[in-house]
Amino acid sequence: MSKTLIDYFKNTKTFIRYRYWEYWPIWLVYLPVIPVALFYAFRMRRFFFFSNVNPIFKTGAFLGASKFKILSQIPEQYIPQTILIRNTGDRIRSAIDQLRNSGISYPLIVKPDVGERGLLVELINNESELVDYLSANEIDILIQEYITHKNECGIFYVRKPSEKKGKIVSVGLKAFFNIIGDGQSTVRQLMERIPRYRLQIERFEERNKSILDQIPEEDEVLQLEPIGNHSRGTTFIDGNHLISKELDDLFDNINAQMPDVYYGRFDVKYNKWEDLVKGVEFKILEMNGVASEPIHIYDQAVPIRDKYKCLFGCWKTLFEISNIQKSRGILPIKLPVAFREFMNYKNYIKSINLNWRNETGTSFGIS
Repeated sequence: MSKTLIDYFKNTKTFIRYRYWEYWPIWLVYLPVIPVALFYAFRMRRFFFFSNVNPIFKTGAFLGASKFKILSQIPEQYIPQTILIRNTGDRIRSAIDQLRNSGISYPLIVKPDVGERGLLVELINNESELVDYLSANEIDILIQEYITHKNECGIFYVRKPSEKKGKIVSVGLKAFFNIIGDGQSTVRQLMERIPRYRLQIERFEERNKSILDQIPEEDEVLQLEPIGNHSRGTTFIDGNHLISKELDDLFDNINAQMPDVYYGRFDVKYNKWEDLVKGVEFKILEMNGVASEPIHIYDQAVPIRDKYKCLFGCWKTLFEISNIQKSRGILPIKLPVAFREFMNYKNYIKSINLNWRNETGTSFGIS
């Protein structure tokens, strides 16, 4: 095989996705985890044994959980101002009126009330973009103030119902999708030099093609994606060295105000880590339940054996909490109920309009 052909193959998206564990297809990532999950399901005699871990949420916040309901369990001072727009009546007029009354200003964040992995999360810059978004996506939507804190992380917290104190088991730092200019190359050329960014070019061609032809000044830092999601180019970094008693205490205090919530990841925006640990200058954007992952494992520097050790440990923790809940009379949902919830969620995902930008001609700029 010629060097030219080898170089071409190395630059393909398929090669990149299978070379880097963080971009493996989700089914392949979880293939070694399935026997572990089935083992615990067999021991519990319930396939969805983990559904009683966070009993206040639908299916334990595994499928179809309302982000708004989850946010409502978090102490108000720690969350962004958020409005729920139901898919009923004149929702566009209702959204605009509620927005004006709330004091939330542009830019702002919109996202589905039910969704995962950054699905349809957008930064909206003006009323026209908001109308386009709401018109094309006829589902329950959250409008959320845009938090401008510079840094973001995922903090994974667990607590057993039989104990008053829990612990942080993972801190994943997020490095936003930024490009540094050289004064000569276009954004497209700069992205092509970095394998993980090369995967994003097709997405930008669909939603914001003009940015690809821009030539940033030398040493200019251009943020290409304001949403801190892995599927949108954000790099996850192992931050477990930042776990401390002070951080445990902070989230013990937060969790103490969240009845029947024992397991999940808090996505947090902050300016300085020192302030976050002190409990100031941070906001919890959302909390993910039993379907969430410790995102530090997506750091390339974390050995694959440690990635799976962490995932196996998560399932063991889910089993232990579920068993405690069962002993307290809080039972997991039965298979017919679980199947119905799965089908409802599957149909909901199918109904979402992923091509809405093409239909509306909307192309959001980079803030």
